[in-house]
Amino acid sequence: QVSDEAVWAPGKRCVFAPRKTSETCAAWRLWSVNCMAAAFASPGHMGAGGLARTAAPLVAPHPASAPIVRSTAAGAFRSEGLAPTTRVAPSALASVGVATLLGAAAGVAGRRWRGPRRRKGPARPRAAVGQSEGPLARRSDGSLEAPSPFALLADDEPGNAWSLATRMVSHEMGQLISWLRISAPALSRVADWLEANLSNTSALAARAPPAIVECLTLDLDRVIEREDERGTPEGPLVVKAVFFALSWTLDRLFEGRPIQKFWVLETVARLPYFSYITVLHLYESLGWWRTPQLRDIHNAEELNELHHLLIMESLGGNSSWFDRLLARTASVAYYWVVVGLFFSDPRLAYNFSLLVEEHAYVTYGQFIHENAEVLRRIPPPPVATRYYVDGDLYYFDKFQTSRKALDAPRRPPCDNMLDVFRNIRDDEFEHVITMKACQEWWGGDGPSPIPGAEQRAFGNREEWLKWSAEVNAIASVARD
Repeated sequence: QVSDEAVWAPGKRCVFAPRKTSETCAAWRLWSVNCMAAAFASPGHMGAGGLARTAAPLVAPHPASAPIVRSTAAGAFRSEGLAPTTRVAPSALASVGVATLLGAAAGVAGRRWRGPRRRKGPARPRAAVGQSEGPLARRSDGSLEAPSPFALLADDEPGNAWSLATRMVSHEMGQLISWLRISAPALSRVADWLEANLSNTSALAARAPPAIVECLTLDLDRVIEREDERGTPEGPLVVKAVFFALSWTLDRLFEGRPIQKFWVLETVARLPYFSYITVLHLYESLGWWRTPQLRDIHNAEELNELHHLLIMESLGGNSSWFDRLLARTASVAYYWVVVGLFFSDPRLAYNFSLLVEEHAYVTYGQFIHENAEVLRRIPPPPVATRYYVDGDLYYFDKFQTSRKALDAPRRPPCDNMLDVFRNIRDDEFEHVITMKACQEWWGGDGPSPIPGAEQRAFGNREEWLKWSAEVNAIASVARD
């Protein structure tokens, strides 16, 4: 039995929503099977037989709630001269030493904190056929007990900072150990040492992306041509230099892997909104400045980027441990850079986000142009339909500040993955408009990015003056 509140989303992340978990799990199962069917139906680019013969194993995006679906062509890799391993950028080897040292330190510290590794007890007996346990769990002696409220959260069980960090490091080190044994056999002894000396760590194979992802392409030269045609937004030379360095690095590291690049890009693109909200909260706490409407817009923008991230996770964008390490490290650094920029000059912070969002808009446009036929065959993941169609659209409308109050709300279709990527592309364009408006407003060169109705949410100056006059009149009458 699964709680009515716990809804499993991609990448083993638990999202709470007032929707039946059984319905959501069924939707994810159906989507994963349809993705496999689309992969088998696509001719692909790896041979005349298509992905039906050369596809990597497809694993459902969330192992806790959906079954595993695998390709039946087990020997196709060897017949085509391919190796069934996850492609990793050559620069990944450079980070193995750093990751090993960090994991070893956390693992040894964790062992000293928790004591020696606990041995697994006997397997819990299953319920008899036809016997329904309902919401209860069965003890080893056969009696029933109420389950822990966190029993169904698996790796998403809440805890303090230490437990959360050590659990994440243990999971990542498990995948690093597996990667060392498969992709770097010369370092297998290092993998054996790590598994033997780190507490609660064992080899864990990475989740393979859906096979259809191998059909997707992205021409970087055409992306650059599109950017030249549109023109790069104006900005300080220092900000542009950092942005171009970041863009060039991502293009080289993720060449031939567009979904993985999009996942890293969306992970990084969320961080500026966290930075804006952090500084605005601090300003309010110190009594310097208060604009909750602006914070609410940035919160809606971050939520939009989060759903882009979840969509990329459903396609396996976060399946590689190196990609996750790179994205998280860059995100932490980027967060503090934007905080510093916002403290010194908010226009610089907004200009950096403007460059990132403009690049994302152009890149998604080229990606859609190249892969329209393949994307049209792929059904939309449940997280996309929940956000664009079925769910609460309040925050979806909130971040689109360019739309007037009298305009019809934007309600895009979401019938297939082509619609999903078109929606993401259009979302990025809305971010471009909002970032540009924020930059101009802080510089005194344009109107407020906050819609007129939101600006009057707490009443305007005239309304407050009228109210204060009425209150003073009542006080005068009371004194008389």
